[in-house]
Order: sequence, then structure tokens, then C-alpha cells
Amino acid sequence: MAKTHDPRYDKVVKRLITTGRPQVLRSLLDTLNAVEIAQILLQLKLKHQLVVFEQLGPEKASDVLSNLHDSSAVLSDLVGELTHEQLSGIIGEMDDDDAADIVSILDDTQADALLESLPAKDRADVHNLLQYDEESAGGLMTSYVVAIRKDQSVDQAIRSIQRYTQREGFEMFYTAYVVDEFQHLIGTVSVTELLLADRSVSIATIMNPDVVAVDIDLDQEEVARVAKEYDLVVVPVIDKHLRLAGRITIDDLVDVLYEEHHEDMGQFAGTGGEEVMETSIFRTTRERLPWLFLSMVGGFFAALVMNGFGKALSTMPETAYFIPLIAAFGGNVGIQSSSIMVRGLATGAIQTTDLLIRLWKELRVALVNGVICATLLGFMNWFITRNPTTALSASLALIAVVCIAASIGASVPILLKRLHIDPALATGPFITTANDILGITVYLGITFNLGHLVSF
Repeated sequence: MAKTHDPRYDKVVKRLITTGRPQVLRSLLDTLNAVEIAQILLQLKLKHQLVVFEQLGPEKASDVLSNLHDSSAVLSDLVGELTHEQLSGIIGEMDDDDAADIVSILDDTQADALLESLPAKDRADVHNLLQYDEESAGGLMTSYVVAIRKDQSVDQAIRSIQRYTQREGFEMFYTAYVVDEFQHLIGTVSVTELLLADRSVSIATIMNPDVVAVDIDLDQEEVARVAKEYDLVVVPVIDKHLRLAGRITIDDLVDVLYEEHHEDMGQFAGTGGEEVMETSIFRTTRERLPWLFLSMVGGFFAALVMNGFGKALSTMPETAYFIPLIAAFGGNVGIQSSSIMVRGLATGAIQTTDLLIRLWKELRVALVNGVICATLLGFMNWFITRNPTTALSASLALIAVVCIAASIGASVPILLKRLHIDPALATGPFITTANDILGITVYLGITFNLGHLVSF
């Protein structure tokens, strides 16, 4: 029967800890799976999390830690407080890619001591994975990969797989990878095809030579894009010599998609990499404050612009009525355009060479929307001011501001991508601040210059 997280468990676990009933706590934890326990830990303080871990066996504890990868701050704090004996037992039960993630959290002394406690084979696998960036294909992959030779018969291949799983331990797999004598990846064979094929035929005759693999140094976001584009549930990884190095499984691909979405949403909102379950006031402040400073700087420059038009504003005070509308409208248009661009760049639907094409499209859309909204704004302005000159100038300014905002929103993400900077940085405070300054400048400039010409 399917199980869902019951929020009442959080309170029950906390009550059992505070009242000192470890045996009852252990009995309760035995009935819960690793996902449920991980969700409970997110609601507890660190000292209570450690009490929970004391009641878990190494196997279940390793599964719980694996399910905390989406909350890196919680995971880091927890791992930092676990004893060497606890970590040794937990790491020994983990897949090598998950073990490498845990070891990377520790300082060098702790990491070296922990690696020394592992069997030689596991130590070598984990150490090999640690040399790659954690957000690259090499950092995501597991070295557990089922490989067979193209010159083997089906019967020989099945026997070699049996020997491999007996030696390395069994992990679920759906595809066997075909390699040549130099371990170059040259094809794939599904488990179903392998079991149904005639035992005497050669692997070379049944393999699929159209194999999609990723480079070991490829960024994790690109890995997820490749998997989505080719509908892969497992992605093989090759090194610079085209040799099969490992595989990335669907659970890690889903984690990547979640992390990238979370990161992009944080950039949109100006909260950086802040986590939902973050409890540290200082960490939260550190993530948010730089973006608030950026907004403050933008507001200062907007104030300088208005100060430059101070005398004109005193003679035409009704002009100030629509400054908030113009600034907000430009910011919204800029975010709309940039959001489409960031999404397209992330999925591969838009390339960095598409700048002029995308810019031309966004300008046409902005012009149509701008004319429609500017007409409405003109009537709104005239209704309040009864001044046709200010109504006309506000309408013209809105069209100009919308076109400028669309241009910024469409071009900045592509330019940042060309500079190898995350295009999500183009949204949020960057777009709105730039459009506030330019929008106010354009609006006041057109309004007062047009008013001066009419009065002249």
C-alpha cells in the first residue's frame, strides 16, 4: 500500500525525544521509510536530528542521508556532527556517487580518515568520483556500470554480467553497454533484448549502435537537457578518450532538474541559493542582502534622474502621477521577455546565435502590446489631468519604455550565456532595476521635451 508523509509524525518524534523514550522512538522509526524520516528531520532542530540518527541502523541511515541531498544546509550540519563510527557505517552502505557527495562535505582531515576506513575497492571508486566537479556528469555518475564486449555471444554476455554482479553487488539496471577491446562505448543492449535473444548470436548483431552519451566534464544542467531531449532514464558517461566511465541514473537526473529549477527561481526572486528549510538567520541574510543592495543602488540612480527633472516636475506636478505605472510596466515587460529567453536557453529551444531573431520577435510583440496599452494610458492620463499634451507624452513614453524593456529582457540572457554566466541572473533585480532607471528617464524626457515644444 502506498504511503504518504503524515505531519503528525513530526510532533510525535519530537515528543518522544524530549520525554526520553528511545525504545518507543526506535519502534516508530522502524515503521517509517527513509523518505518519511528525511521529511521529519527537516522539521527538527539539529540536536533532535542527532537523536533520531542514533536509533537508525547504517543501511536506513544511509538512505535517509541520500534523501536529504535537496537540503544541502541541513545535510551539511548533520554530517558535520555525526561521529566517525557512524559515518563509516553509513558510507559503507551507500552507492559510490552518494558516498562521494557525503565525503565532499567534510574537511580534508575527516574525509581522509573516513576514506581510509573503507574497503580498497570502495575507496578507489569514491576517490575517483571526488576529482570531478560535483555539478558535472563525473560528479553525478556512479561507477557501477554493466558493460559487455561486442564480440561476445549472448550466452557469454549473460554469464559475464552474472560474474560482475556477484563481485560488485547487485544494483538495478535496464541497459547493458557494449564496448570494444579498448573500453570505448559503441552501443547498447536492453535487458529485455538480452534475455529474449538466441543465446548463440553475437552481441554485435543485436546491439543498438546509436548510443547517446555525455562527456564526463559536462555541466549537470546540460546532462539533464540531453536526457530530456532523448528520453533517457539512464545516461552513460564517457571520458576524454571515449571510454565508458559510468552512468547517471534517473534519480540523480530528477535531483538535477529540481536543483536547477530551485536555483533559477532563487535568482528570479533575488534570494540566490537560499533553501526553503534554511534556519540560519545569517545564511538567509547573506543570500538576500546583495540583491537588496542592488535594488537600492538602482533606486538611487532613479532618484538622481528625478532630481535632474526637479524644476520641471515643480511646474508640471501631474507628470509624477504616472511614474510608478511606467516603471512597473517596463519591469513586467522585461521579466516576461527574459523569462521566455531563460526557459528557452535552459531547454535548448533557443541558442546563443538566435539573438537578432529573438530580439526582432520580442520587439514586434512589445510594439503591439505597447500601442494597445499606450492608448489606454492616454485616456487614463487625460481623465486625471485634462491635459492632452501630458496624455500624448505618457502614451509615447510607454511605447518607448515597453520596446526598451523587451530589448533588454531578450538580449541580456543570451549575452550572459555567451559569457558563460547563468542567464537566470538576468532576471529579477537586474531587469527591474535597469528598466526602472531607463523607464523613468525616457518618460520624463519625452514628457517635458514635448511639453516644452508645445508651449514654445
